[in-house]
Amino acid sequence: MNQPSRKVMRFTAWSAIIGGVLAYANAGLSFAVTGPDADMVLHGASMLALPPDTRELFRWCMVADTLGFYLPFVVIGGYFVHAFQEELGALASMVAMAVALYVMVGLTGAVMQFATLHPLAHLYAGGDDATRNAAAAVWTAVANGTQNGLWWIEGPLVFFWTLIAADVLKKAGWKGSFLLKIVGWAFAVFFLFGFFPDLEALSNYSEMVVVLVLPLWMLLFGGQLLRRARTLPNRFQGAGATNKATLSRRLSTKDQI
Repeated sequence: MNQPSRKVMRFTAWSAIIGGVLAYANAGLSFAVTGPDADMVLHGASMLALPPDTRELFRWCMVADTLGFYLPFVVIGGYFVHAFQEELGALASMVAMAVALYVMVGLTGAVMQFATLHPLAHLYAGGDDATRNAAAAVWTAVANGTQNGLWWIEGPLVFFWTLIAADVLKKAGWKGSFLLKIVGWAFAVFFLFGFFPDLEALSNYSEMVVVLVLPLWMLLFGGQLLRRARTLPNRFQGAGATNKATLSRRLSTKDQI
């Protein structure tokens, strides 16, 4: 196992913890917008007719989605691949690619919905029937493309890297690896049931499992990483400290000469 510096460990830990909190905030904001009818997001007329304050809540929901479920995994994935490169071997590059693709498709979907909701709502509010129908159709296409396209394809990507990460972390003595396996299998079920419209309810349940369990793992992982950073030997405090110590020794040697 490669030992990252204390600063890197703390940065990764806080990225995971803050990301977990924001991921739960995303779930809360989503419920505040749609209530129990999460499928409302897929219907253009319903979304574009929302009051401005509610639409703004949905936009904040997408911000929390971006900062909770996606961007933290740039840091977490980078830390994991670096720290366990020896254990992963050739799988390290595969895991890095899977995490990167997961982040890319997730961010694309969230940003598209964030950017298009207000402009389409303004067209819907001030246009004639043809304009309103067109605006509603565009939002329906964007939302379905995101929910049933970009976010759907996350399934096999997350299934791949979570099962590998869970096994490696468990062998290294990390707690909560079973949560990652639950997330991976839930994503796989979500992806599989996406092929069958009649199983939409089961697909929604599996998505709910992901939304609840993945942030929990992030919080647990971040907490463990913070504790490990506190007990890290001083020689791993950071590259800056190491370079200063090396420079000091060299200057001392020159003075003695």
